[in-house]
Amino acid sequence: MRERLNERRFWSRGPLLLLLLVLTSTFAGCNFFGGVFSDVAGQPVPAQYTGMKKKSILILVYTDSSTEFVYPQARREVSSFVGFEIRKHLPKSKLLDSSTVIAYQNNTPGWDALPVKTIGKHFGVDRVLYIEIIHYHTHSPGARHLMQGHIEAHVAVYNTHLPGSGRVFSTLINTYWPKSGPEPVYDTDSNAVLYNTLQRFSRSVVRCFYPWTAHPE
Repeated sequence: MRERLNERRFWSRGPLLLLLLVLTSTFAGCNFFGGVFSDVAGQPVPAQYTGMKKKSILILVYTDSSTEFVYPQARREVSSFVGFEIRKHLPKSKLLDSSTVIAYQNNTPGWDALPVKTIGKHFGVDRVLYIEIIHYHTHSPGARHLMQGHIEAHVAVYNTHLPGSGRVFSTLINTYWPKSGPEPVYDTDSNAVLYNTLQRFSRSVVRCFYPWTAHPE
């Protein structure tokens, strides 16, 4: 419990930490705002963390009760899209089936109070990709007639073989679609908005773990 509470405090130390996260993610090459701040087109972007290759990986998604109420499939959707990107770009890694993880979450009261590394060791994996959802919606806040997908999450990687918490990487991913701004409901569809937002979010997450070539977003 104490380890998880300390993690939450890490994520909530105010504007200074947020600024440091922006600078770190931007200069390290990971797409901090899911494509809003693009690197120079045609330039190679190095992986921010390279320890996912040829490893067994568990994707662990946390959503709060309000997100669960409005979007009950959020954990499954995020796991599925991020898993697709991992299989595509890290093909030698072994990914634990998301249904197994979600079943564990549903059947384990208080799972979110356990240290992340402990859950990873329970499943015998090398790495846990922990995704803590902050925002997850398809409508512009306060304007139900306007649609814009928004997924924001704290993302961290835990090495289950290290002492302590095992956390070896962390960043913040903030994705919007369409990035140009909200669109009237009659011009788009909620499923299309969610699909495209999930696609952009998962791509931004997994790009942190492999080298890629920048292109206009």
